[in-house]
Amino acid sequence: MEMTGMVDAHAIGRSIDEETSRVLPASAEHFRRSSELIPGGASRGRFWWPAPIYVERARGVSLHDIDGRTYIDCLVGFGSMILGHAHPAVTDAVAAQVALGTVFGAPCVQEEHLARLVVSNVPGAERAVFVGSGTEATMTALRIARAATGRDVVAKFEGGWHGAQDFLLHSFTETDGELTAPRAVPSSAGLSRSSSRDVVVLPYNHDAALVRIRDEAHRLACVVVEPVQGAAGGLPTEREFLERLRAVCDETGVLLVFDEVISGFRLGPAGAGGLYGVTADLVTLGKIIGGGLSIGAVAGRADLMGRVASREGRPVAASGTFAANPLSMAAGVAQLSVLLDDPDTYPRLAVLGQRMRDGLRQVLAAHGIRGWVTGVGSLWGLHFSAESPRTVRDLATASPSVARVLAAYLLLEGVVMSAPVHLGFLSTAHTEKDVDLVISAHSSALKRMKEEGHV
Repeated sequence: MEMTGMVDAHAIGRSIDEETSRVLPASAEHFRRSSELIPGGASRGRFWWPAPIYVERARGVSLHDIDGRTYIDCLVGFGSMILGHAHPAVTDAVAAQVALGTVFGAPCVQEEHLARLVVSNVPGAERAVFVGSGTEATMTALRIARAATGRDVVAKFEGGWHGAQDFLLHSFTETDGELTAPRAVPSSAGLSRSSSRDVVVLPYNHDAALVRIRDEAHRLACVVVEPVQGAAGGLPTEREFLERLRAVCDETGVLLVFDEVISGFRLGPAGAGGLYGVTADLVTLGKIIGGGLSIGAVAGRADLMGRVASREGRPVAASGTFAANPLSMAAGVAQLSVLLDDPDTYPRLAVLGQRMRDGLRQVLAAHGIRGWVTGVGSLWGLHFSAESPRTVRDLATASPSVARVLAAYLLLEGVVMSAPVHLGFLSTAHTEKDVDLVISAHSSALKRMKEEGHV
């Protein structure tokens, strides 16, 4: 339900702004000064309401802001810091590399080490190439698919976030058209009209997508899917649907691309592809493989990846000043090496994730609040939609205002989440005690929200 239907949205916004300014005066003042120079007060200011906190340092699961407050971090670098902040193995590797140099232009040996870790764990991966970000990874995957198939059009699912690139930046939160035949909706101002013409938008977790792929196969280079839609709030693809998607791509000759920038090395060494038992032709990675530094990667079959260095015809461009830079390579090797060293790491994370999801469901029930907890492994989402969400269309009844208020009240309770998408991540540094404290913070925040009429 919309918050404005129960309370004055502007009034509550002013009230929360005043309260957070009293509690966080240094961040409030820094936000005021930064807003004179940076739109929104921070380059990623859209994730924070009514204003961001400014973090001074972080270690383990703790964030420390410039007001001297400490928080349990459930954002962990938008999922990147799976070992927690400032893990000694990662900081030692980065410090050692800084002393040797940060950007050479020429290749560094750590690139091969990281590629070997990726290729030996990601299903179907025979080669890997590194770029500067997850956005660049999906851009590169599209180029490879177009070069391999000779077709220009790409398909993506409603609710899928694949970075800030024109072709896939459609139908992320807004949808249009019938459920079985969605129309592409630009998710940003400034997209070219041609990009909208060259993307086919598909319904998530719905077999109508398979029909559409068959109908459009003659012009489709690839289908891109997040096996778990992260930025939609942790909405998993149903295993049977993913299996049918793989089959229809095999049938039609359309390449299947898994965007595992969020799920890669989070849901297991083999990512979501390994969890669901479905192998893509190409997989994009980021976040965790960089150990907290900027990175992206594309991994896949040798015949497809070979087009990046093809000497027959025009090769696919996949490069950049900071692509495969030694700092990101060193941090990535260190993080993945620690992560993969203990076979109990992922089972422990999954148990903690289930504890979080179960606890949040109990909190909603205890307060009589209609809400839904989604997710898998060590990530979760919390939604205030009319029904349990399977797709982003199911979230149309959910109020972004309610999600923002929850994030603001959680901040006051000492827990960091982003808004309006309520997506949380756990790290190996989180303990059962941390999870229980986060659940308790949700209980306090939701109790207050119910008393004030938000939910």
